[in-house]
Amino acid sequence: MTKKNIRNKELYMESIKRGSLVGGIIWVCVVIFISINYKTMGKAALPWLVPMLAGYIVLGALLQLGTVKKRMINGLAALWSIIIIMFALICIAYYIPDWIRYIIVLSFFVLVVIWVGDYWYLSRMARKLNQGRSGYALCISLKEKPSSKEDFLRKFEDYCARENIRLEYEVKDVPAIVLMDGIRCEVRLDSTPGFGGAEYMMKVTEE
Repeated sequence: MTKKNIRNKELYMESIKRGSLVGGIIWVCVVIFISINYKTMGKAALPWLVPMLAGYIVLGALLQLGTVKKRMINGLAALWSIIIIMFALICIAYYIPDWIRYIIVLSFFVLVVIWVGDYWYLSRMARKLNQGRSGYALCISLKEKPSSKEDFLRKFEDYCARENIRLEYEVKDVPAIVLMDGIRCEVRLDSTPGFGGAEYMMKVTEE
């Protein structure tokens, strides 16, 4: 098995774990909501708690795995998708029991909060890393995954040109070994599950 296949497998497994955790968090929020409103919805919802837990875990894992495999859309398009789904839920709300409607709306709201929080955390960490302090890595965000080694190196060269960084290659590959203004660094492609999809970046680490 190649290093790329191993890395993809690790990323998928991490995404499944993360998605399962997200599903579990949503289920806990639903249980708390049902407990608070037990008089009005407890009896109807109680028999469904265990099946809901299994469903949330499976759906959470599939949702997160789908984002990594780029089966979902990212960024602003993902936000518009959320608005469209919310509108669809409002349209069908009249035809489903109240307790199911409340649970669906709550679940969707918690999922959006988790996504927004994750996106904010990644942005905050990227800003810290980009301060370039000793012991930290530089993360350069990418709009999409590079299509080839040449595409990856071209994007990195464009970044160095924009920042007026003198670039020299020692190893012209992925990962690459470079000199940035005389400082020896490793440049590799990295990714992490993020808001509405996998976030790709070039990670520059001083050696």
